[in-house]
Amino acid sequence: SAGFIALGMADRSGTPVALICTSGSAVLNHAPAVAEAFYRRIPLLVLSADRPEEWVDQGEGQTIRQRGALSAHVRYEGQLPRSVQDDLARHHADRLVQEALEACTGMPNGPVHLNVPFTEPLYGTSPGALPEPYQRVPTLVERLLPEEVLTNMLTEAAACERVLVLAGQGAPEPSLLDALVRLAQLPQVVVLSEATSNLDHPDLHGCIDRTLPGVDPEVARPDLLITFGGDVVSKRIKERLREWRPDRHWHLDPAGEPRDTYQCLTRTVAVAPTYFLTWLAGSLDPVASGYGDAWRSWGALTTTRHEQLLADAPFCDLVVFQALMERLKPGMEVHLANSTPVRYAQLFDRPQEVRWHANRGTSGIDGCTSTALGSAFIAERPTLLITGDVAFLYDSNAFWNGLATPGSKVVVIDNGGGNIFRYIPGPDRDKDLLPYFETPHGRDPLALAGHYGLATYEAFDRTSLQQGLEQLFRDHDRPAVLVVRTDPGVSPRVLRAYFEGLAGSRG
Repeated sequence: SAGFIALGMADRSGTPVALICTSGSAVLNHAPAVAEAFYRRIPLLVLSADRPEEWVDQGEGQTIRQRGALSAHVRYEGQLPRSVQDDLARHHADRLVQEALEACTGMPNGPVHLNVPFTEPLYGTSPGALPEPYQRVPTLVERLLPEEVLTNMLTEAAACERVLVLAGQGAPEPSLLDALVRLAQLPQVVVLSEATSNLDHPDLHGCIDRTLPGVDPEVARPDLLITFGGDVVSKRIKERLREWRPDRHWHLDPAGEPRDTYQCLTRTVAVAPTYFLTWLAGSLDPVASGYGDAWRSWGALTTTRHEQLLADAPFCDLVVFQALMERLKPGMEVHLANSTPVRYAQLFDRPQEVRWHANRGTSGIDGCTSTALGSAFIAERPTLLITGDVAFLYDSNAFWNGLATPGSKVVVIDNGGGNIFRYIPGPDRDKDLLPYFETPHGRDPLALAGHYGLATYEAFDRTSLQQGLEQLFRDHDRPAVLVVRTDPGVSPRVLRAYFEGLAGSRG
C-alpha cells in the first residue's frame, strides 16, 4: 500500500516523493507502484536499505539480490557506497543522489531507485556533521521545432480535410484546453478526449465510447491523426484507428519516445503538446469540410439514444454511474478504479472543473484505493473513489495507516466479483467463467470499511442509492464508504443492450 500512497502523492503534487523500505522482500512489494509510475511518468524516489553485498546469497536473514531489483521500470538506479568516511566516497554518494534526483524530475519524469547498504552496528550511533550537498549542473532540454519543420508540417496539415486529435491521460492544463477548443472550431478538425484527459469542454467530444457506435466508418476515418498524453482507455477507438490506418499519424511527446499504439505512426514530434497545438491552432486555416459537422451529428444522435436507454434501464452498474455523475460538483477530485469503473465513466457527460485520476499506466486493480488516499492527502480537496468490490478488497490495507482525510469518500459497486468478465466476449461464454475469470469472494466490503472505523452506507436500488449518496457527501467528519449492491447477471446484459441501442440505425 505504501508504494501506491506515495504514487498518489507524487501524481497530485507533481514533485518527487521518497519511498523508504527495509532490506529483503520489502522492495519487491513496491514493484507494482513503481511500474505504474514508470508508465505514467510520475516521480518516485525509492530508497531501499540493504545488507552488505558480501552477505547476499549466504543464508543471512532479510537479504536478497536487491541491486537492480526494479531495473526494468526505473529511469535510474544506483547503489550508494557502504562507507562515506573520506571525501571521495562522500562526493561519490552525493553525485549518485543528485543523478537520481535529476533523472526523477528530468525529461521524462519517472521513478528512480537508490539501494543503500548498511553494516552493523545499526543502532546507538549518531551521524557526524553533514557536508554541503554537491551541486550538479542540471541538463537543460529545449524542445522547440525549427521553422522549416513547422512549415512542412503545416503544409501537410493544410492538405487534410479530416483531422482527428486524440487526447490521452494528463493533468488539467488550461492553455492546452484553450488550444484544443480553437482547433475544434475549425470545420475539418475533431478533438476526442476522455475523463482521464482532464480536458472537458462542450466543443470536444468527451464520450468516445458513447459516440463511436453511431459513426459512419467511411466518413469518420481521418487523413491526419494527432495524439498526445498518456494511455487511452477506450479499446473501441484503438481498434477503429488500427482498422482505419490514417495516412499520417503525429504523436506529440516532449521526451520524443515513439509510441505506435495505432500501428500507423509516421512522425514522433519531440515537443510539448501545448506549444505545438497552440501554434497549430493559430496557423491552420479553415478547410471546407463536413468532418466536424458529421461528428457533432453522431454525438447528438447517440446522446439522445443514451438518455432513452438509461430511462428504460433496470437498476444496474450503468444506472449507478448515472447517479454518481449527477452528484459531482466543481472542485472535486475523482479517482476511477480499474477495470470497470474507469470504462463506465467514459459514457457520461462530465462537469467541468472536476479533476479525474486513474492508474492507467499498467491498468491494474492493485493500489487503486491507496493511490486515491495518497492523492487526497496532498490535494486537501473533496475526493471520491469509485471502485469495484474486488479492487476494494484487494487493496484492503489502504486505510490502516490513518492517512485518510475526512473529505475522502468511496463508492464501492459490489456486483459479486470480477463482473467485467461477464461482458468481455470470450470469458463470458467460457465454462470456467466461475471461479477463474469472475472471482466470487463471499466477503462484504461494508464489513471491511466498518473494521477501519469508516462511516458506512448501503444501497440496493434507485431510492436507497439517492439516499446513500446524500448521506455520503453530507458526512464531513470522517472518511465514508457507500457500498452499492448490483445484480451480477443484470449489469452485463444491460451494457450489451446499451451498446446495441447506441448503434441502432445510423440514420
